Amino acid sequence: MTPDVLKSLLVSAAKSLNWQADEVMEFTSPTFRSRPTESEAKPIRGLFGLRLGQYPVIVAPIALDSVEGVTSALKRLHAQMVVARSYMYEKEVINAHLFLCATSPTATGDWLRLVDLIERDEAVCRKLVWIPKEAAIQESFDALLARTFLAMPWAQVRAVSDAALDQTYDLAQRLLVKHGLTEELAQKWVSLTERLIDDPESLVTELVQSREASHE
Repeated sequence: MTPDVLKSLLVSAAKSLNWQADEVMEFTSPTFRSRPTESEAKPIRGLFGLRLGQYPVIVAPIALDSVEGVTSALKRLHAQMVVARSYMYEKEVINAHLFLCATSPTATGDWLRLVDLIERDEAVCRKLVWIPKEAAIQESFDALLARTFLAMPWAQVRAVSDAALDQTYDLAQRLLVKHGLTEELAQKWVSLTERLIDDPESLVTELVQSREASHE
């Protein structure tokens, strides 16, 4: 699988969120913005620069063949990202990402360990590796997407105002009983707390009085 497929999928995902998605050729330039005549990084084939909303992105191929090969590739990609940052807006540099399209995920070696090596390395920018599945391109991309800034699961969830986690009265009563209150007094304290939540001084007085009354 080639990086241009990943590029197209990322652009489509961004547009589905009504984000602006543009290709930025400067992000793949081998020269810094301030020194256009000096070559700073060796050109890397298969690179694409994108701006997805407020996120600057470089899409690149990565061969998961060996630790040495991956380490060498990351060094070149880091150099490219440093150059690309000279073309980014100051406020978006912190959001820079490398999306890497695996070109040989199961060829040799422990490729899962290599992916972990890449994604744990947050030097220069965050990195994510896409392992494309020939028979399930969209499925494998969706798995990647769920780990990115393009994932918005909250947008698909219906708001619930009466969830079980909101009902803490029973838990509070059990804790009060555990610490020495009677069932009746614990229930009264919870009721007072609910009624006088905005009047802490009166709440303290009522709690103390109800405790004293229970001992009479």
